[in-house]
Amino acid sequence: MPNAWFVSPPYFLALGFLSGVVGFRMGWRAKSRAWLPIVQGVLGWGAFALAWMFVGPAWAAATAGAWVLSSTLVSIYVFSGHPKEADERVMRAAEYRSNMLDWLSTGRGPESKPLATTIAHLRELIWYVAAAVATANLASLVMGAVLLNYMNAYVATLLRAARRTGTVLLLGWNVWSVVRVAAYVVLGAAAAAPLLSWGGWPRDGAAVTRLAMAGAVGVVVDLLLKLALSRAAGRALAPAVDLEAARANRSAEGSLTLDLS
Repeated sequence: MPNAWFVSPPYFLALGFLSGVVGFRMGWRAKSRAWLPIVQGVLGWGAFALAWMFVGPAWAAATAGAWVLSSTLVSIYVFSGHPKEADERVMRAAEYRSNMLDWLSTGRGPESKPLATTIAHLRELIWYVAAAVATANLASLVMGAVLLNYMNAYVATLLRAARRTGTVLLLGWNVWSVVRVAAYVVLGAAAAAPLLSWGGWPRDGAAVTRLAMAGAVGVVVDLLLKLALSRAAGRALAPAVDLEAARANRSAEGSLTLDLS
């Protein structure tokens, strides 16, 4: 294999994906709520930093995106088979599941409190960007791992309690959540630029600006989609899940189907 491949974008995408798998498995075996996201974030940052050095900030952001994707896939798989351990080892897993199942049960979501929802989003965004600026994206990736883990633990619960698995696969991860994660990935990459540049790392100012603008648009779109679609999304998802089983963190009663209606 040509040596040039080892400094090409596909290599770093593969490295990011692998770092997500390995980081989760190492952190999971530590059996610690704290160590799980720390190990995930450190390995993700290592792939991100190498990609930044060799192929620039845009591909570094894409590498972090590959880390997110693989972390999500492996964690949902593991959480699905280990519900008790997921509650023990994942920060906010039980709390987040309870809040989301309340949304599915009652139909009352964030659209009922738009101001409070906006303030909560803004507060989270400020903390995330500040962490990215202060640590060249390391602490923000750790924070991102915390968020990913409890969201994925919730999705794993839905899949375990699914009456219509296909519907849960389509709607378990809310579309606004997907947009938010993508926005945070590119914002974290852009916010890493000042500290990395100060440390002598290469900086592509135009690419960083594009990442920052894309991230800013993404967080606005995330909020708008959440306020506009949460009621409809909840109504579509709730019948596909045995909510009683989901609250008990167990499998659904009866047979499952891949019906997408």
